[in-house]
Amino acid sequence: MVFLDVLVNYGCRRWLHKEDYTFDEGEVSSSSKPSQYPLLGFKDRHLEDDYLEYLVVASRARIILGYVTAILLYGSELFASLWVNYDIIIWIGQLYGFMSDEQKEDFKEGRREGTFVKYFPNSTRVFLVIPCLLLLMFILGLVAVVCMYQMKRFEKHRTWIFYITPAIYLLYMAFAGVGFAYDNQGYNDFFGQAGWVIVLIFSHAAPLASLFFISLPALVMFELMIVFVLVFLVIVPLCNPAENLWNLVGEARDSCLIQESVPEYVYAAVEAGLLSPPPDAPPDAGKYEEMDIFRIVSPIILLCVLVVCVLVVSVIVDITNRQSFISKKIIDALTKQREKTLLQQKKEHENLIHSIFPPMVAKDLIRRQSSKSLSKVNSEIGSESFGHKNLGHISIGRSVAQMHQEVTILFTDIVGFTAMSQTVAPQQVMEFLHELFVRFDELVGRDSLLWKVETIGDAFMVASGLEGVRTKSRELAISDPSSIGSSLCPATAAALFGKSALAEARTLTMPNSMQCQIRAGVHTGDVCSGVVGTRM
Repeated sequence: MVFLDVLVNYGCRRWLHKEDYTFDEGEVSSSSKPSQYPLLGFKDRHLEDDYLEYLVVASRARIILGYVTAILLYGSELFASLWVNYDIIIWIGQLYGFMSDEQKEDFKEGRREGTFVKYFPNSTRVFLVIPCLLLLMFILGLVAVVCMYQMKRFEKHRTWIFYITPAIYLLYMAFAGVGFAYDNQGYNDFFGQAGWVIVLIFSHAAPLASLFFISLPALVMFELMIVFVLVFLVIVPLCNPAENLWNLVGEARDSCLIQESVPEYVYAAVEAGLLSPPPDAPPDAGKYEEMDIFRIVSPIILLCVLVVCVLVVSVIVDITNRQSFISKKIIDALTKQREKTLLQQKKEHENLIHSIFPPMVAKDLIRRQSSKSLSKVNSEIGSESFGHKNLGHISIGRSVAQMHQEVTILFTDIVGFTAMSQTVAPQQVMEFLHELFVRFDELVGRDSLLWKVETIGDAFMVASGLEGVRTKSRELAISDPSSIGSSLCPATAAALFGKSALAEARTLTMPNSMQCQIRAGVHTGDVCSGVVGTRM
């Protein structure tokens, strides 16, 4: 996320953003998947930002493990080997300082090409300081990452880790590339002219093995591997003070063939019958050449295989992480939908209870139901949800009785209802009563002091001034002073309702074509309200 990713996420973000995908619209299923670019992430760049925030949290242990691995690998090989030879390196620097100019030139000419002492014999201390700085860089990177995970002030900026980590590795490859360019022939005494490959694998490329553990985005890993190949396999081998390092591989192969040519006594032993010819070929065949070429080239092949493995593993891990992220988003969306549905069903259930029972009874019933588990509630309600099914079996649980003072009760009944109901079909009677009582319900809903008790046949019963209803009316008066009933006494509210009900009834025609007329009776006094029995 240093060069390519900055270009993708900022420079080309506008052109890469092709869709606005959301997991909250409509029905969300497990088959819902946002479209993606190869290596570049989601086409919805906002969703890509969410993914990076998810990935940096999910990869916390892997990133820290990667830093620890890089520190151990670097500290146990190149850094440790330098400090083992610390006294010799310092002594060489001091010795060079006492030499004359002619001696210094002889000293440089006597040093092997591709060794640091040949090019900078008076800067041996710098040769020690640079590895210390590189090791310190990894340690500070680890400290910064741990602090960003632990401190809440960086909670919204944790994706910076995906900028810090690759930047550290790129800086390491830059400094290690410079060091490798001026010191690549140190193992030639052990591995021949191709020893620079061993130096590269076990010294400079060793800390990069920690990339196997760090779960970085695939684009970042692709960038790091490109830089590694360019620096250590192209630029430094072709452009270094010694010579073309790839030519040394061919020279090493030729020298091996010369040194390992078949001695004369082997021919003599074979001709005398004392020794059988080498398997699959005569003693002077090209079998030795193939073996020597493989021995020299195999470290290079191994290095290339490791680079490919890092890329393949990063792509596979990135695909897995994105699938996990999508699954998490789908689960979160389904959970929110489920919670929203349950809350809506619960609200509808409570509204229905309030429309059936007086406020005090309704609140008591809802409070006792909320204190129980969902399974207990379902068993009491007789349904799997808070829907309207089986509400006739709601268990009240206990008798609730309360005295109310100065309550006005109003009854209405229809004139000639009994005679009319005997001359028309029952369905017509029900449709007529429904239309009439719906209008009465609307009148009750306009006044916060009124509460519909029940309907009995053609009778409509309304109470005005119940204790729970008065409390609700006072609360409504405070929040909305203009509401009806906020400044009326219960008796006046009941009388106004009765007057309005008489007017509404006259606008309807009964099924027998007669104009609807109702009677209304009102009385004010003390009443006792309660619920008896355990079922409706």
